[in-house]
Amino acid sequence: MRRYVLLGCNHTGASLEEIGRARLPEDELPALLRALKLRLGVQELVYVSTCHRTEWYLAYDGELCPGRLTMALGMALEAETHGASVLPQVDRCLMLHGGEVARHLFRVASALDALMLGESQVLGQVKRAFRMATDAGVAGPRLTTLFTQAFRTAKRVRTETTLSRRPVSLVSLAERSLRARFEACPGPVAVVGAGEMANQALELVRKLAPERAVTLFNRTRDRGSSLAAQYAATYRPLGELGDGGDFTAVIAATSSELPVITPEVAHRLAPALLLDFGLPPNVSGECRAVDGIELVDQTLLRGEAEANRSARAEELSKSEQIVEEQLQELSYEVMEHELSPVARRLVTTFRDLARVELARVAADG
Repeated sequence: MRRYVLLGCNHTGASLEEIGRARLPEDELPALLRALKLRLGVQELVYVSTCHRTEWYLAYDGELCPGRLTMALGMALEAETHGASVLPQVDRCLMLHGGEVARHLFRVASALDALMLGESQVLGQVKRAFRMATDAGVAGPRLTTLFTQAFRTAKRVRTETTLSRRPVSLVSLAERSLRARFEACPGPVAVVGAGEMANQALELVRKLAPERAVTLFNRTRDRGSSLAAQYAATYRPLGELGDGGDFTAVIAATSSELPVITPEVAHRLAPALLLDFGLPPNVSGECRAVDGIELVDQTLLRGEAEANRSARAEELSKSEQIVEEQLQELSYEVMEHELSPVARRLVTTFRDLARVELARVAADG
């Protein structure tokens, strides 16, 4: 397992803004993955991006240490994305190698390293990342072995513990807040953005209130109007956010580097429930102080995370034991793959020696 390397950043060492800036542009992913693999000189690569992490899993036979590889990755990102993707300072990055890479991935896939224990979305995101790398031709047999064992670990944690029952995530927290808001207020809903998280937001709204009026705000008309049509929503340009509408709830889910809802905009939206699905954050933290505004964001999620983790200590211990058991299984599998050519040569040599010896015995007899 010594050839596994992990680079990147996550919620344990970097801010949400830094994690967001390190992400690759989604519309260029396959080509970027192939270009990064060549620039870094690695044998295999899988890129995993979630709300709280931006990580690169590598199979690497070279001589660079993880620190120097991180610096090389930073330069490669800047060159290939023309500055759109930027790693944090090296001392705020995650750098692991060998068995620690496997342990980390097993815990990520099993939602043990998630902000919220047992969050069900993480495993699907890891599976999509592996599938993307496979389709792009940058994942090979070594990372396939690693990720396959990670998926087995996640399945065991899900079936042998209760961590996945009633997990808390930003989406589940938003659902709880939206349901309470809808019961109290009959007004329309606004969704800001037209990407994956905006799509999830629209699904959530339609699940809770199929008939409620929804307006989708987005910078580009084509993407905005197309997504709005899928959910019987009305499209409006992003610049009109806050210009009337009397929205009971506003869900922000863009990839903007800067907040799209400032205190000034929040004043015009109040009273309203603001749900921030963005990474980096789409809603300024200062909006929390605006009269009539209720803000549900990553800050609130972190508070719930601590309570959630304390209440599930026993199940967490069981899950960590499963991780260790699967790590042992992975080590056997990797050893088998690495030693099999040697073993085959030894078997061939022994057979040749046996034939020679049998021939000699027959001649002497």
